Order: sequence, then structure tokens, then C-alpha cells
Amino acid sequence: MKGQVPIHMLDTLDSRTLGRTDCYGQRFMRPGTYAYNILTAGGHHVTDERPFTIEVQERDGEARMEQHTVAARYTDGRFIPERPEISIQEGDLVLWNCPDSALPYVVAGDREFFASDRLSNECGYSHAFGSVGEYRWTDAYGSGLGGLVRVQDPHIEEHGALQRWHELVKKGTVVMIEGERAEPREVEIVIGQTVFFAVTKTSGISITDERLLGQTIGWDENGPQERGAARS
Repeated sequence: MKGQVPIHMLDTLDSRTLGRTDCYGQRFMRPGTYAYNILTAGGHHVTDERPFTIEVQERDGEARMEQHTVAARYTDGRFIPERPEISIQEGDLVLWNCPDSALPYVVAGDREFFASDRLSNECGYSHAFGSVGEYRWTDAYGSGLGGLVRVQDPHIEEHGALQRWHELVKKGTVVMIEGERAEPREVEIVIGQTVFFAVTKTSGISITDERLLGQTIGWDENGPQERGAARS
């Protein structure tokens, strides 16, 4: 791979373990009470405690679907959301982010579809890219999904270029994922921009930099192919 650098020098692109520049979003399509916890990566295998809640009400027919952002802080050895209990309407999206912790974390819900480490239904993962390079992502759970994010240097050398870069950074890029298809498969952005991977329905996937898995992905007209793997 051109320009390959040690993995510790890269932005960590891995929805299984969230970081400062990541968000996890989940849409709640049915009324009910949903409990969850925010835990250090791997912590969901240790405890089933789910102390925080989302109360989903039936939608008012005239109300628009909304996005609710929940910021979390790492305090006294725990991740605590600023709003431990929130009330939303069915169809609304909740977005979690923890901007001040160097510890990787997961959002672990009490339902099978409600888990940041395995994206399944009506959810998403976003990552802000801070380094130039090619990020070939794949599904660590083996679905065969994959794609490519090219991050370019904006070459800010004068005031006008700086303003244009500021405008670009405000714009997010969306990759839609349904089943075994990601569209678009390749995107190009500049440093500082965010890519949001919107998952409609899958068997439960991750968005993971292939270098974290020690894989090498080749590409052909059918998309990403693990080199050396048999093709059907």
C-alpha cells in the first residue's frame, strides 16, 4: 500500500472501539424504555449493568424526527452521560460522543440492535479524519463489506484557501450501508472532514481499518477482495 505508515500514527478507524473523534448514532423505531451503559472497550463483556435510559414515546403525527446529542464525560473511573435519562419520540436519532477521554469506549444497550461495537439496524458511526492517507475499511466480523476513504491535504497557503477549508470541514460525507452493499464504495475528503457510515439493516458489522486486522485488501470490479482469498 502506498504511503503506509505505522498504525499507531494513524487515526483509529474502528467502530468497535470509539474515540474522541467518533460518534455512534442509533435510531429508535418503536416506543418503549431502552437501557444502556457507556463502558471502556471490552467492558460490556464484564458487566450487564445498564443504568442510563432512553424513553421512546409514540410519535406526534405532526412532529418532525429529531437528532438528540448525548455528550459523555469520563469521571471517577466511569463514563457518565450529561443526560442520564432522555425522552424522545419514535424514529428519533440519538448520537453519543465523548470528546475528553483518551480511553476507547463502547455504548452497550439492552437490545440486540443497540450496540456500538456491532452495527445492525437504523444506526451509524462517524469518524473525523485528521491525517492524510488512504483508509481501506472492512468489516471485522467477516461480511465482506469494505470501502476506501482518501484523505487529502487541503494545502492551505493563503487566506482564501483557509476559508474554503473551513467550509469543507463543515460538510460531512455519508456512506449508506444496507445488507452487503456500501454506497459509495470510495469517497474523497480533506483533513478534518467527517464520514458518517449510515447502516440501514445488516447482520451486525464494524467499520474497521484493515491494518488493525492485519489484512490486505485488493480491489477489482466487484469491490474489495482479501488477497489470497478464494472467489466464488
